[in-house]
Amino acid sequence: MEIREFADKCFENAHAHGFWAGTNRRMTALIAAEKIALIHSEASEALECARIEDWETHYREDGKPEGFPSELADIVIRVFDLAVFMGIDIETELIKKHEFNVTRPMMHGKAF
Repeated sequence: MEIREFADKCFENAHAHGFWAGTNRRMTALIAAEKIALIHSEASEALECARIEDWETHYREDGKPEGFPSELADIVIRVFDLAVFMGIDIETELIKKHEFNVTRPMMHGKAF
């Protein structure tokens, strides 16, 4: 499955589960802000897993995967969902950005 196709599936699933109920494209700035906050919340959950060194995927009794790998997946799923809603071809954008990043200097020219 290509990234573009998987991104579409992420959007379709979010839509089917009510995450886009009551939205329309005229409210794009507010929607983007809310969805970015949700992406951030997933990143915070990944940070918490890192803080407690929860590096492996494990499963709750209901079958929900948890742990650092699962939180990284949640970040990507939410990004893909938002990209599809916004009409962004995330596969093309990933390729363009990676191709540019390959040309950047070590540590992007910054001293860390």
